[in-house]
Amino acid sequence: MSVFTKDAGRILEPHETQAMTGAYQERKLQAGLSKDEYIRSEFFGINQIQHLLSQPGCVGLRIHHAKRWEDANGKPTSQDKGQLVPRVLLTGVDAKGKDMPIRVDKAGMKDMPADDGSRTAVGDGHTCPQHCEN
Repeated sequence: MSVFTKDAGRILEPHETQAMTGAYQERKLQAGLSKDEYIRSEFFGINQIQHLLSQPGCVGLRIHHAKRWEDANGKPTSQDKGQLVPRVLLTGVDAKGKDMPIRVDKAGMKDMPADDGSRTAVGDGHTCPQHCEN
């Protein structure tokens, strides 16, 4: 039986999520970082997520932990320029557990080339603390 089903994972209780995020934040504070000096979360809009989920054969999402060189405003830079910042990438996953390439057919739209199938993930979510209220 495959573990890659539409029912993978579970809804966590509030005390579980608070303990997990609290442990992460406590570790950052112990490392000498203030609340505004590290990324606590990343927001992705529902349209991007639904695009991944609506792909034929998609049974769920995989969240990849990644790092990228960015300037102080969160814009990508070249290697060793700015800071190496933790980010996440989202991919659709099929029933075999394989990441799915993102298919976008924009052929015929003004200034848009036909899809070459090279897109593999959704990224560049809005980070917190820069884009959150708490």
